[in-house]
Amino acid sequence: MGTPRRGEVVQLSGLRGYLEAIQLFSRNARLYLWHIVGMDLIHGTWEVLFNLYLLAVGFGIEFIGLRILIGGLASSVASLPAGVISDRIGRKWSFIIGDSGGAAVALVNIMTTDRIVLLATPAIGAFFGALHAVSESAFMAENSEPRERVHLFSVGDALSTGAAMGGSLLAGLIPLWMIPAIGKVTAYRWATSVGIVLWFLSLIPAWMLRQYPRELAGGGDAANPGGPAARSFGLGLAQIRNPILIAKLVACGTVLSFGAGFVVPLFNVFFHEGLHAQAHQIGVTFASGSGFLALATLLAPFVHERWGKVHAIVLSRLASVPFILVIAFAQDIGPFLAPALSIAGVAYVLRVALMNIAAPVASAFSMELLHETERGTATGLQLMGSGVAGALGSYLGSRMMAAGDYHTPFAAMAALYLISTGLFWIFFRREEKRLPSVTAA
Repeated sequence: MGTPRRGEVVQLSGLRGYLEAIQLFSRNARLYLWHIVGMDLIHGTWEVLFNLYLLAVGFGIEFIGLRILIGGLASSVASLPAGVISDRIGRKWSFIIGDSGGAAVALVNIMTTDRIVLLATPAIGAFFGALHAVSESAFMAENSEPRERVHLFSVGDALSTGAAMGGSLLAGLIPLWMIPAIGKVTAYRWATSVGIVLWFLSLIPAWMLRQYPRELAGGGDAANPGGPAARSFGLGLAQIRNPILIAKLVACGTVLSFGAGFVVPLFNVFFHEGLHAQAHQIGVTFASGSGFLALATLLAPFVHERWGKVHAIVLSRLASVPFILVIAFAQDIGPFLAPALSIAGVAYVLRVALMNIAAPVASAFSMELLHETERGTATGLQLMGSGVAGALGSYLGSRMMAAGDYHTPFAAMAALYLISTGLFWIFFRREEKRLPSVTAA
């Protein structure tokens, strides 16, 4: 096997190539992986407990939907400015500002029962969340070579979901042990606070990141990508080089987020109110989903190697749709097969794993399609569309669930997933050929 020529993009294949690609990760990439482990513990805890906390202190499902609507709309407004800020100040400071602010807002949320505060914090937290979100994929793309990029996204997603699994277990088990002694609300607060402390600790490896100067085409620099034209254009839209391509990415993501919004932020509400599950049962279910997802995302490079990026993304999303419907009709299937909670739990785990097995591939694919100067801004535009659509979907889904309708939100989710996947195939089935060619190592 010959030595790759200078400038040649090499695709490492098989298990040996997978391990070699991991060994090639830069110092920044390794520190970032440590950062997301601490950061994503809170996501698992929060996903299980926070809506249950709101129900426990007396708020209804409609209030939960209203918070999601406010947060989603605020996130959509904040996403584009956050993308421009990320391109201007660099990914490192975007992580630090976004995560420290987000952790502080989360701490306020779990310690208050004031309605006004709880309606204001989604808007405040949206900016910090957007600042982190628009930086994540761009940072990972800029700290990896093409031959290792899918591997870095895969390992990052696996560690993220593994940490979320740990957070879900904390969310399920700590209240189970503590509720008899201190009550449900206080137990929820203690369990969530553990995750928030670890979120703050995750800032240590983020501080250790080195912010390397970036050589950008068109005469820019790390602080002002795109040169004078971008600096003079208020929202940084002059950085965009591929507007049609970005519009297609935004369209697919918006439809997908609209569908997800009907159910995904409300899964714990569905299990608690629709299937009468307890917090520990929800925690174990969510942890199982995260565990299988962590294993699935580690397989992403093999899926990519076998089918290619676009085929892998489309097939994984299509495979998840039947399990969305199984969850919705678990109570109807239950009397003939098994308890409804068991059916819904297994279907939930399979839906999570199948839907997201190619998520690292999708992230790498979108970043590779875009020029470096437009990645942050483009991600901001995608988050803007997804934020509005997801917020609207969540509000509609919460109204349906509050009225006792647990079937229609899932049906809407399945239909919109199919539409989004069809659009993705139509738009991008030929785009993969434009990416740099690879040769096996």
